[in-house]
Amino acid sequence: MESRYSRQETYIGKSNQRILSGSTVAIVGIGAIGTGTASLLARAGVGNIILIDRDVIELNNLQRQTLFNESDIGKPKASQAKKHLEKINSGIKITAFNDDLNNENISNYIPKNIKLILDCTDNMETRFLINDYALKNNIPWVYSAGIQSKLALMNIIPKKTPCFSCIFATPASLETCQTVGVLNSTTSMVSSLQVSEAIKILLNDNPSRYFIRINLEENNFEKLRIKKRKGCPACNDEYIYLNSINPQGILKFCSTGNYQIKIKVNLDKLKKDLSKIGKLEDFGSCIKFKNMLIFSNRCLIKAESEKQAKVLVSKYIGN
Repeated sequence: MESRYSRQETYIGKSNQRILSGSTVAIVGIGAIGTGTASLLARAGVGNIILIDRDVIELNNLQRQTLFNESDIGKPKASQAKKHLEKINSGIKITAFNDDLNNENISNYIPKNIKLILDCTDNMETRFLINDYALKNNIPWVYSAGIQSKLALMNIIPKKTPCFSCIFATPASLETCQTVGVLNSTTSMVSSLQVSEAIKILLNDNPSRYFIRINLEENNFEKLRIKKRKGCPACNDEYIYLNSINPQGILKFCSTGNYQIKIKVNLDKLKKDLSKIGKLEDFGSCIKFKNMLIFSNRCLIKAESEKQAKVLVSKYIGN
């Protein structure tokens, strides 16, 4: 009987297919990029896939989050993705965690001997945390991002390539899909590139050493050679985001139940972006949008939990 992976085996060989079947990969973020990446890895026969995401599925996700359908709305992304992936490939193991990845639980969800971590997140804080954890435990990981028609990708291989902190010295506010939009072709391309690089890393088959940037609107493709940053803390075994008690500076005010999260944002630009998608109040030094009071350096959020507060900041501010 013909193998499920016969067409792939013709290209990579049966011995390499067995390596994929014996590999464990963690995917952090099961949104637009993460669902595409998870689907491709499951179809390729990666034997053990770990899914981690803190959010639930919304109607506007269906435009680009390819594993989900209308019946999934309102349900947790990680566990729903697991259900769909098990229907795609019943011969692999899939584990789902519906939780916010942080420095207290990362070692519980991502084994220290894992083969690879794939970043499909929407925020810089989690990427810095992944970077610290991966470098400390000598785990390769792949950074990915997509917004509008632009995308970026880089393999980070401990002791062989520059790390994430070499490129981005500190967290900065980023544009989000919620505020500036994204094409589903952008996120689908990121997933395809990420899985191609993931297979190269798992098979030790000359993965890229470049920072890759693509602009689909202009069909521009750039490969940038990045150098290690002198004094990079992570490269010098100083794991700020992994060891810090509260790297995001999150505070809860007992009197009001509100949360405060430190941010760094261009308030004038954020006003323009948010005004396109909803009503806001401008108080000069800050703006009120939904249940958030946003300053240039911090955000006050009325939320039921820290997890919910972080979801709102990632969705509308993009820290």
